Amino acid sequence: MKITLQWLEELTGLTFSVDELAETLTMLGHEVEEISSLVPDLTGVIVGKVLEVEPVPKSHHLKKCLVDVGSERLQIVCGADNVAAGQHVPVATVGTTLPAGMTIRKAKLMGVESRGMICSEAELGLSNEASGIMVLNSGAETGMPFANLLGEDDTILELAITPNRPDCFGAIGIARDICAQRNVAFNPPERPHIEQAASGKDVTISLQDQAGCPRYTARVIRGVTVGPSPEWLARRMQALGLRSISNIVDATNYVMYLTGQPLHAFDNAKLNGGIIVRRAKPGEKFVTLDEIERELSPNNLLICDEKQPVAIAGVMGGLNSEVSDDTTEILLESAYFDPKTIRLSAKHVGLSTDASKRFERGVDPNGVDYASDLATHLIIEIAGGEVASPLIDAYPEPIAPVVINFRPERARKIAGHAIDEKTMLDILSRLSCGVSQKDASWEVTAPSFRPDLTREIDLIEEIIR
Repeated sequence: MKITLQWLEELTGLTFSVDELAETLTMLGHEVEEISSLVPDLTGVIVGKVLEVEPVPKSHHLKKCLVDVGSERLQIVCGADNVAAGQHVPVATVGTTLPAGMTIRKAKLMGVESRGMICSEAELGLSNEASGIMVLNSGAETGMPFANLLGEDDTILELAITPNRPDCFGAIGIARDICAQRNVAFNPPERPHIEQAASGKDVTISLQDQAGCPRYTARVIRGVTVGPSPEWLARRMQALGLRSISNIVDATNYVMYLTGQPLHAFDNAKLNGGIIVRRAKPGEKFVTLDEIERELSPNNLLICDEKQPVAIAGVMGGLNSEVSDDTTEILLESAYFDPKTIRLSAKHVGLSTDASKRFERGVDPNGVDYASDLATHLIIEIAGGEVASPLIDAYPEPIAPVVINFRPERARKIAGHAIDEKTMLDILSRLSCGVSQKDASWEVTAPSFRPDLTREIDLIEEIIR
């Protein structure tokens, strides 16, 4: 799980040095595996403008490019399919050492001299995107240092979240933990007010496997314009190690990393009728977003319309309902899936995704609608449009809260030192537990986002922590 220092400061209202934050997180049980900068050292990488592109003789893919880098024009051999005249691109000049350790040298490729390299995002250490060179927007000026385009730096912390803390697969959970440890109030982002459209669309949801999907919500947003994300969101995706795909997809990923609740957007024009949640039939086949046809089994829970599957629930969406540049209306899914069901489903198809990792560990069944509201508000803010249906919430049997019998005296014995009851009550309250005090024994209601709190010893460990 990646998180940034600035994001945690925004959520907690606190300020930290990097060492102080790393120590706090480690004390809370969230091991810090790596600390890095959002903006890598890119000295020697400058903005160039591609003037000419010609094929290299006797090569099927190499191209000879003439690139203006301000102080001179360089001949650079490039193998990317997407390079074209007129583009502004990042150019690593001769002598530059890139983040992965490669030093750029003058070379000859197929007998053609090359004095530099036109870089992909992966080569610059900005993301895992390596399918083509990075093409810069209109704000880039020929000859300027490429690092000037990357904005303010931030510190990225990569955490090893233990399987029993699914709430900390979202920034809110980590921020809540920090505030509890610092004895300050935690105020999560407010639930936004969602304006409803004057005329709505009916969305029907049929839960044919309620055990696999106890809760499913859907909302239609119409009139959206799919396009690039705003700079702040694209940078947040970069910090989280994700490729910025589009404003719609980035919005759902942002809210997932914020709350821990995965969401999925379907192109509503590609759906046929209502949503049906069912098990796959033996031998049923389905093409996922990665364009791979997968053979399914009853281990797989599916999201279907009235004609066909459109997603493997909690794992990956389908190519047949993918949001594209032409999408103008989406159906936004936010759901709670049974952890064991998703674990078996993901294993059967050989997929491990950001969504499946969270569902396998257990998301907050009562935070599903909150995440949907946050995502809806963000999508309308950055992609336009309006809500075309109320939130349709299929939750026939709400999951009962876990109530634990807790004895303060027992906690003192296990801790090995005196802890007064006021301190215990304060700690449990800061962890969002409900407490009913009854003489020597208390009734403690665990918050729904903490499925790991089921026994008295779990509460005692939290107090000691």
